[in-house]
Amino acid sequence: MKRKPWTATLTFLLLGTALLHAQGLDFPGGKALMHTQTAWVLEKGAVTVHSFATTYSKTVAFPGPNGALAAATFWDVQGALGVHYAYSSHFEFGFNSVLYQDNHDGKKGYSIPNDVSFLVKGGSWGGVQNRFRFGFLAQGRVPTGDPANIPFEPYSSGNLELGLTGLISYSNDLLIPEAGLNAHLNLGFWYHNDVGNTLSGNPRDNITVTSPTTQMPWALAVVIPTHQFDFGLELFGSVFLNQPPPTAYGRENYAYLTPSVVYRFSNRLSFSGGLDVRLSKDVDQTGGPFVRGLPSSLPNYPGWRVRLGTKIHLTRPEPRVIEKPLFTATDAGSNEPISESQQLTIQEQLVKERRETEIAEEELSKIREDRKRMERMLGRLRQILQDGKSSGTDAEDNKDTGKKEN
Repeated sequence: MKRKPWTATLTFLLLGTALLHAQGLDFPGGKALMHTQTAWVLEKGAVTVHSFATTYSKTVAFPGPNGALAAATFWDVQGALGVHYAYSSHFEFGFNSVLYQDNHDGKKGYSIPNDVSFLVKGGSWGGVQNRFRFGFLAQGRVPTGDPANIPFEPYSSGNLELGLTGLISYSNDLLIPEAGLNAHLNLGFWYHNDVGNTLSGNPRDNITVTSPTTQMPWALAVVIPTHQFDFGLELFGSVFLNQPPPTAYGRENYAYLTPSVVYRFSNRLSFSGGLDVRLSKDVDQTGGPFVRGLPSSLPNYPGWRVRLGTKIHLTRPEPRVIEKPLFTATDAGSNEPISESQQLTIQEQLVKERRETEIAEEELSKIREDRKRMERMLGRLRQILQDGKSSGTDAEDNKDTGKKEN
């Protein structure tokens, strides 16, 4: 029975929307955007669950065996699930699994489940009055799916892969950074650990990777937030520092532009959607006798890709979200109902006051640490002075003893 791409697409778009949050090619979660990581971490103790669904398809015509034109639809569909946990105010752990990968192929084409990714994120570093925050992201990708190295997806080696990314974020709101105009920069290094691999899957393939494939992923993003919507624009891509052999799909550098929107249904649940538009050239550098070629009108990276998803805050609500009350409140001194704008202002003020308390507690903690450090330094100085005085007293005693002996 031939599978229809639209059925798989619809199934996993609905699944991704019903479950959790859509993210990018590396599917970042927590306080990340579609493709870009922020330098902020979740609040201590917070747990978020994410899901995503992506889809791409294109119908192309090509000459058939008898010279007549034939047509075929090529597609690429994914569904994934991720969990993020903030261990402290500066460290966060994440786990993401691609539950379903369906790529047009003459044989099987789909993988259930596909690869698993894990990450350790350090961030939210910077002074209390500093609008910039800094962080890093250490990632790994474990190959649990088959096959690796498929069309329309970034190159993967089928081995354990590792990466390290530097993160910088800016916001014009010191109290609630996500509530202000914010911008982000990512720059990283990815090691594919693929020396000795043959990539085509053909048993006769004798072309192996002789030096490790490495990439430099990068991303820029700007977000304009409102009470319930975030409007984002991301520019992201990757540059190969060392390319894999021509038997690899996705061996070209790429760049995408992604407009996106996030809708917050409540301070526990949000939905997101975006459209990846490829800016890099329509290039296909894959070739060789062991690789199944695609029609010339299809590049290795899709020209567009739709992304949908959701995010759930399990343990702690998102601090910046303003929920609409279920019932209309009234002012204690008046019979007039409080307007929706007044309710939002009151709730926003409560959120800001809580964040101000957290900042004050952080400053108090730093003062205590500085006090302990000064006490330790004074203790060492007292010990040095006591040792010096003791040495001087001993020397005088020895001198007096010598005079008496003489």
